[in-house]
Order: sequence, then C-alpha cells, then structure tokens
Amino acid sequence: MIADQLRETIVNRIRAACDPDRIILFGSHARGEGGADSDIDLMVVKSGVEQRRREAVRIYRALKGLCLPIDVLVATPEIIERYKDRWCTVYHDVAREGTVIYDKLR
Repeated sequence: MIADQLRETIVNRIRAACDPDRIILFGSHARGEGGADSDIDLMVVKSGVEQRRREAVRIYRALKGLCLPIDVLVATPEIIERYKDRWCTVYHDVAREGTVIYDKLR
C-alpha cells in the first residue's frame, strides 16, 4: 500500500483534473508487495467518459512532478461491470485485488 500522504496527494490531483467517481489502487501496491521499483497502478472510474485516452492524458498531466512511476487506466462503471469476471482482463484484476482509495459517494 502507498503512504497516506502520497495517496492523498494523488487523489487530490486526480479529483482536480477530472472529478472521478472512484479511484482504485491495484497491482503490487494493492497486494502489499510494492517496492521502491514498483509502479503505482490506478484505475480511475468515471461515468460518461467517452474519450478515455484523453482523460488519462489529463490525469497524467495532473500527476506530473511527482517523479513516480504511475500507470493510469480510465474506465466507465459499465466497462468494469462488463469485463470484471473475464479472468484475462485488467478489469478482473482490479475487481479481485483492487483497493478503493477514493469514492465520490463516500
């Protein structure tokens, strides 16, 4: 898991950039296996987003300057729901091991 202060910084920057529904940490940091060389994997969930790549670029720009290896994927709730049970997809990994670090409704 990432440190609380870093998590808060990441969440605040992403919220300012795109007002997401949820931000989910997945991968090695979510499993508690992340080391100094591990990247931070984030799934940013946003309803109604049509151009996911453009949204990801906006998020990467907001995270610029953190000097950390961060991978960002953007998805709608519908995409996650559709693919979460397909074992060969990243959405399955997110559903299985992801940790919600921000939820707009909470």
